Amino acid sequence: MEDDSNWYRAELDGKEGLIPSNYIEMKNHECPDGVQHFKVLRDAQGKFFLWVVKFNSLNELVEYHRTASVSRSQDVKLRDMIPEEMLVQALYDFVPQESGELDFRRGDVITVTDRSDENWWNGEIGNRKGIFPSTYVTPYHS
Repeated sequence: MEDDSNWYRAELDGKEGLIPSNYIEMKNHECPDGVQHFKVLRDAQGKFFLWVVKFNSLNELVEYHRTASVSRSQDVKLRDMIPEEMLVQALYDFVPQESGELDFRRGDVITVTDRSDENWWNGEIGNRKGIFPSTYVTPYHS
């Protein structure tokens, strides 16, 4: 099953296993000069590595490369992605039907914090947070 493109090997909190590819979303990590990705290798003892230094887990490898470059030719360190925030303006009033939905009035400006679902986005207005229908908003231009 490991050679099946519908499954990925993953690790979380030291536990390793296979997960369906449609359960995760691949995120791009932009780097200078076209560096796109590095292949993480695994030796016969199960240690993970990019170059010479070996690690017991993928999490250890990632933590190490937050302060040590993953590249031999450039200074490229791993970092958490900065969430892509976007401002939108409500086209219509939205009255929540379920817990966790964000209510708003036409004209309200909403900070979008997640657009991974095309129909329902996560957002916030001040300290109020929740999901809302993406069809109720338009990009906000100040």
